[in-house]
Amino acid sequence: MINISQSQKNKNEFLSIHLKTFLLPVFFLISSVGMSCLQAQTTDAPNPFVKTASSRTAVKGRTLNDFLSLRRNALEQIQKTPSDQIQPLILKASTTAEQRSGVRRIRIRGHQIISDSDYSFVGYSLGPGSPESTLTVLASDIADTYISQAALNGVSIDSLGVSITSLPDSVKPAKRIVYPHNLLYTIYVKSSATDNQLEKLRQLTEKYSPSFNLVSNKQVIKAEIDYKQTPKDLAAVTPYQPGLREYLKYKRAAVLWRNDRSKAISIKTKPEKNINKQPQLDILHVEVDPATGARRVHVRYFNFIHDNPAYLAGNDLGPSSQEHQLATLTSCITHITEIQAASQNIVLDSLGVSVEGVLDLRAGRLGFENVPVNLHDIHYTLHVRSPHTYKEIEALRDSVEAICPIYNLLISEQKIKGRIVRTNPDAYRLNPQYVYQYKE
Repeated sequence: MINISQSQKNKNEFLSIHLKTFLLPVFFLISSVGMSCLQAQTTDAPNPFVKTASSRTAVKGRTLNDFLSLRRNALEQIQKTPSDQIQPLILKASTTAEQRSGVRRIRIRGHQIISDSDYSFVGYSLGPGSPESTLTVLASDIADTYISQAALNGVSIDSLGVSITSLPDSVKPAKRIVYPHNLLYTIYVKSSATDNQLEKLRQLTEKYSPSFNLVSNKQVIKAEIDYKQTPKDLAAVTPYQPGLREYLKYKRAAVLWRNDRSKAISIKTKPEKNINKQPQLDILHVEVDPATGARRVHVRYFNFIHDNPAYLAGNDLGPSSQEHQLATLTSCITHITEIQAASQNIVLDSLGVSVEGVLDLRAGRLGFENVPVNLHDIHYTLHVRSPHTYKEIEALRDSVEAICPIYNLLISEQKIKGRIVRTNPDAYRLNPQYVYQYKE
């Protein structure tokens, strides 16, 4: 009887430990969402004005054209504000690799977003990846800028949505860093305006969209390393946790398996000269909420909210697209650092990336003609705690920059094409999560 009880006790302890390990990501996700909802209510967006007082307005019963009127008033107020009363915005974002799970927790002020890998990369699929997020953030900014240009030019818009995809190469390149390229966005719009008016708005959007110009033009991104050496032997002493070391062991096994699988596939299959795959326009898309002007961002089955601060007639319901664009860079660098560390047997005890960028609303004004409309002066910091030397961590950082998809996308010039389709934004979606009742 004693042996049976002891055996049952051991079994219960075993199940308890593994149940905690299994539920950790779930608890982590739930707590992240809860914290995001709470903190987002109390953290203000950066304000470009030296002195200002703004308040949120009621949105009940408001149409998109009503919001266009509010956006126009806000933009005209910015235009009337003297340049010496406007200051550059310093936008910030950061990502932390969570212990044991490797999940990337993105922080943008009080807003939090989860980015994760699929199961083949030892992830839990708790959130979208960085490349697909980057594209959808671009679509969100295109939608927001299109709304602004419609407001300034007095063009009526009843509904608006934007989808985006990466078109395949007509000829497969021999060697290229894998990141989204040959981009195509589609603006789905319902409006009484003429085709020429809508096309003019699209051209103005490409001229003034911060994210469009960030991605389409080469950027200079500076980096530094925040490094502290940790003990070689594993020790669970504050603030160092043993989880990340263990996670990277499983990550290494996944990386080696994927490399072997890629080699096997490349040997069996011949390179294709012509790729006839059709783009899937419904996977990455954005809808503009008619009442608030906020963008509902859909990345596969993951949903986010992008919004603007009060000085752009927004309610700060979520991060701006520019902030999220910076965040996708930190998330991608974090994940590639995990991959490279696992591949090179580099031990990490903690990992995070923070980034800052400057956005100046005075771009194009007299005296600011050379200031870009997009984020600039971008620099990130790699925060690492590891028993390895600084030189080894520096070499790790260099190997990350050599292959990081979003880093290389931003430092390279990208081709982006656009088009307009006159229809409700839900017409192109196979599985809409949100449906609005538009007037026909």
